Amino acid sequence: MQKAAEQTLPRVFGRYLLLSRLSRGGMGEIFLAKIGEIQGFEKLCIIKKVLPHLAEDRDFIKRFIDEAQIAVKLNHANIAPVYEVGMVDGEYFLAIDYVQGRDLRRTLSRCHEEQKRIPIDIALFIAREAANGLAYAHRRTDDAGRPLNVVHCDVSPPNVLVSYEGEVKVIDFGIAKSAMRVSETNPKVGFGKFGYMAPEQLLRGGVIDRRTDIYACGVVLYELLTGERLFTFPEGADYRTIARTVAAGRAVPPSARFPDLAGLDDVVLRALQTDPKLRYQTGEELRDALQEKLVRRSPTFSSDRAGAFLRELFADEITDERELVASAKAADMAPFRNQLTGARAHTVSFALIADGDTGAVPQLPGAPEPTSPSITETVQEPPRKRRLMPLVAAAAGGAALVAVVLFFLLRGDKQAAASRAGEEPRQLVVTHLNAPPEPSPSVSARPTASPSPSPSVAVKPSPTASPRREPERKPKASPSAPALTQSDVQSKFRTVSREYNAFKRDFGPRLESEWNDIVELVTYGGADKLSRVDALLDRLRKQMSQIRKDQG
Repeated sequence: MQKAAEQTLPRVFGRYLLLSRLSRGGMGEIFLAKIGEIQGFEKLCIIKKVLPHLAEDRDFIKRFIDEAQIAVKLNHANIAPVYEVGMVDGEYFLAIDYVQGRDLRRTLSRCHEEQKRIPIDIALFIAREAANGLAYAHRRTDDAGRPLNVVHCDVSPPNVLVSYEGEVKVIDFGIAKSAMRVSETNPKVGFGKFGYMAPEQLLRGGVIDRRTDIYACGVVLYELLTGERLFTFPEGADYRTIARTVAAGRAVPPSARFPDLAGLDDVVLRALQTDPKLRYQTGEELRDALQEKLVRRSPTFSSDRAGAFLRELFADEITDERELVASAKAADMAPFRNQLTGARAHTVSFALIADGDTGAVPQLPGAPEPTSPSITETVQEPPRKRRLMPLVAAAAGGAALVAVVLFFLLRGDKQAAASRAGEEPRQLVVTHLNAPPEPSPSVSARPTASPSPSPSVAVKPSPTASPRREPERKPKASPSAPALTQSDVQSKFRTVSREYNAFKRDFGPRLESEWNDIVELVTYGGADKLSRVDALLDRLRKQMSQIRKDQG
């Protein structure tokens, strides 16, 4: 009964209200949801939950979080924005822009049902727009101008959306690459749609780069033009057989299937070269080649034609979808307001779109103030955004990561704390970003009840909590020194996090590896991690100080 109740919709999921279950894909369940705290200003979005078996894979989750920092930075007309990547009650999720339309898998399937092909000019347009989005992602750099080296790794029909207005958007950046890496190290994890994967993805030792996405885009183009798969494999086909077939590169030219495609063989076959050096080297090259072919066939083509084609193709479904969207927009969130306010405390945000360049996430006017959670070990998300702006500062991702790290730091000592007689549990509370600052605490200082000057989080102990002492963790060099407690390390971590963010703004990510080591130790370290984290924080401070000194 409880399981059935959990599936009842609408229901609260963190700061989102899940309204309708849309589908279940290879990565997880997909829901239409609503976000917002002011009636009439809510925004529809898609919540994509990560499947439990992937969530249990530590390597996948670590990479998933790493990639999330990049996914939210992609701001382009041909990429569906990722608003947030986080976790609610142990379930990892992505919040993605809702696009009224259909993905290419459903579009191609409907064309097959009606025994028609997508018009050539529309097929060229869709592929051109997808290539344009990939080109942007591939050339994306960090704040210092260094390439982020983004590769999608799963460009395929389900991951390309076309709206009823003719907009084309690529989805699932980040999560696709994370899952692909898991499949590389664990052969039991099947990932990817083999017919769209480049030879270097299937063969051991292959180098995956932006040209891998070019190949996949070429496969999608082939299918758009012909309505048929480039490669088809029988159910249960041996992986080695699939890899050999793809690596052989014996693609049937599009014109061999449909003579009216003769003028497009050169573009398609170049994108499908098994040797990456012989393909288009950038998304821009493929985009421009497709643009040239499109202009020759339809000089006045516009996205209106693609939208009209899609509306005609799905005429029987549009009415139902419009009713669903209207119902979702009209859904009253007032009955769930208290649940949403309380559930925000369960949301851990790994990456979140911020407002502007500073990484600050301002609160919506009139939004309720967050209340202190009533349960142990809760992390409250930052306040609501005034609007979801596409430009993301690196500080936003790092700030969210601080909250997550402190969550794991507290959780790591949970069992030991529970065994101490007469000791009350501590709470980890993330307060408003615009809370008044306090003086930076020293390394040995106890955190006070007043908020911290951190740009994203402030941690304070419960008023009823008692100081903890762990004699077994005293520094060996000074037996008389006070015990190293969890609150000490939490306070120190917050302080060093602020110092590192300031250092990174001045000197770039030259100590990023050292910082990531600290984060990984806090997240996955054992019972003795407090002293080790403390030592690493001291070492990082010394390194930052030395670099500042050397740079004058």
